[in-house]
Amino acid sequence: MPEHNFYDPQRQSVVGLVLIFATSLYHIARNLWVVVFYFVIGEFSPRTIFFAGAALIVVLLLSLGYSILYYLNFKFHIDKKNEEFVLQKGVFSTDVINIPFQKIQQVNFRRNILQRVIGVYSVVVETAGSQDKEVEIKALDYEKANALADKLMAYAEEEKVEAQTEDLSPEEAEERRAAKASPEWEYKVNLWTLIKLGLTSNYLRGVGIIIAFYFTLREQFMFNEDLSARLEEPQIYFAQGKLMLIIFLLLVGMLLTVGETVVKYYGLHLQKFKDNLQVEMGLRNNTRVNLRASRIQLLQVLTNPIQKKMNLYQVKISLASSEDDLEKNQIKVVGLPPDVVGQVKEYFYKKQIQENFRILPSKYLLLRKISRAMIPLVIVSGFLFFYAQFITLSWFLAIAVAYVVLVTGYNYLYFRNLKLGVSEDFLIRFSGVWIKKEQYLEMFRLQAVSVTQPIWYKRRGLVNLTFHSAGGDISFKMVKKSEVEPLLNYLVFRIESTEKPWM
Repeated sequence: MPEHNFYDPQRQSVVGLVLIFATSLYHIARNLWVVVFYFVIGEFSPRTIFFAGAALIVVLLLSLGYSILYYLNFKFHIDKKNEEFVLQKGVFSTDVINIPFQKIQQVNFRRNILQRVIGVYSVVVETAGSQDKEVEIKALDYEKANALADKLMAYAEEEKVEAQTEDLSPEEAEERRAAKASPEWEYKVNLWTLIKLGLTSNYLRGVGIIIAFYFTLREQFMFNEDLSARLEEPQIYFAQGKLMLIIFLLLVGMLLTVGETVVKYYGLHLQKFKDNLQVEMGLRNNTRVNLRASRIQLLQVLTNPIQKKMNLYQVKISLASSEDDLEKNQIKVVGLPPDVVGQVKEYFYKKQIQENFRILPSKYLLLRKISRAMIPLVIVSGFLFFYAQFITLSWFLAIAVAYVVLVTGYNYLYFRNLKLGVSEDFLIRFSGVWIKKEQYLEMFRLQAVSVTQPIWYKRRGLVNLTFHSAGGDISFKMVKKSEVEPLLNYLVFRIESTEKPWM
């Protein structure tokens, strides 16, 4: 790989001008499509068409000029003296962004379809503690993008490249670079795995969207029984048509979720290098993220019974973020078998996680959830007391019994699966009824522990716990205070005494 000097101001790749101009054309087309459509369907004199064409050419020339100026004025460099990354952009006014190394969280890659065609990457520098959460350089070739990402992350980790190789011979330095360039292990998720994932997860959401769309059209176009009564065809054909429509909507809903899964995670590829775990995925918008173990705040492993039978698990990785930006800083990696999940955990945590003991919620949590779930049933019962003509007593009792059984069973499974595992260095929260979830939080990454006790908890000696980290919170409700006091004292001690950097 050739050496790149990022210490002098430089521009993006020349082909980036194509990307800037194409983006400008896209915005023009999006804003003026109504005008174009009006000229297509209307009838105008040759003079009017001539002036409209001339105006369009002027707009295109102005857009091209703007794109050239934007390309020429867009510069970036590494300021080693002030320990910051500097980016300058703007046409009519110059905007200079200075990012201190210590505020750099991640350096990721993105590619849309046009960037794939012209062979460039977007380099996205994610920051913390500033108004500008992202800085993006949209057109760098593969080698230059990799080199820039490596240097920025090395400075962010306070690992100077020169310090790593200055005491090594040229042969040893080359061996270290080769070891860093070749992956220790890798895993690819194939298309069939993504199809299985789409069929076994989130399909109810897709079906719900389609059904909502159907009922919206039904109300909008009066597609109801009154309309069917006026049709010439017998009612039986209309009923069959509705059945076929429902089946069609179900199939479309499933295809929608499968397509969404394939587009989002197509080509998912994990590569474990010496200093990072690289994740690349996406069909329409290809993204490549370099994850360093020191940046990981919270790890979640999810699956459902069907996916578990297929050995398919999802890993959700939370990076440091502000409270209102947690979802954006989560990396989801799907379709992993158990051994690959184990390799990911081993890279992040460098050790096997063995629980010392588990904390269980109080039985009052189950009673509380069941009693709250009964409130809608009580309200409906009161309503039907005054409007008994809407439903017979036998039907209401059957529905009520079914509701009570389902609600009780669901909440019992929720209560039974809710556990808080504690090891020497980790907190592990187990939860879920259909989707089983395991959340792993290293104790030295804890920022605070909140203990709340509502008035009605005091008599029973119960408290709610919330464990705060930069990647999100873990809550555990209604536990006995006497059981968790030793753990709380130990966690406070770990928070106050640890010297390891949590990010």
